[in-house]
Amino acid sequence: MRNINKITNIFNLYYSKKITREERLTMLKNSISIEDFNEAILLLEDGKSLEDVRNVILTGWLLNCFNPSNEEPLRRLLLLNFHNSHEDIVDLFQTMWNNSTKNIPILSKAIDSIPEYLEPEDFKYPYIRKIIYAIGAQPQPESLLALEKLASETNDIKIKKLALHQLEKRKELGRWEYEKNR
Repeated sequence: MRNINKITNIFNLYYSKKITREERLTMLKNSISIEDFNEAILLLEDGKSLEDVRNVILTGWLLNCFNPSNEEPLRRLLLLNFHNSHEDIVDLFQTMWNNSTKNIPILSKAIDSIPEYLEPEDFKYPYIRKIIYAIGAQPQPESLLALEKLASETNDIKIKKLALHQLEKRKELGRWEYEKNR
């Protein structure tokens, strides 16, 4: 918890305008090692604090700290609804952690457990599109099978359309060609 507190204290100084954005970055760099960050990620699920999750995830982006040891804890965190960092976590699975078939069932479950703050239609479908892209970025043929299953089993026309579009793109270009041509 000590590392989460360090991160939160630095962000509180920034949010209260006691330090600048540059000072926040310098303080984070000087205070938080990769090991500290990894420990903070592991403890997020236990603390159940929206603010802590937001600050730790933002620290990961600012310091480029995300690494393979964060993948499993963030799989679990993605399916919990006490925070508002779901889109950031999905982005990580699309761009960084896209080499494991273990991510596919978690991402599929995320489509079925939309957090309350993302339920309004203006937020829901862009979030689902991100999840579908993250599924498509995972290893083939498993990702293609998951997209086919989603398209065939959903009753939601918009989700079906998103899944079929991603499936078509991935089949047409292949996984890595698609990444190159985006």
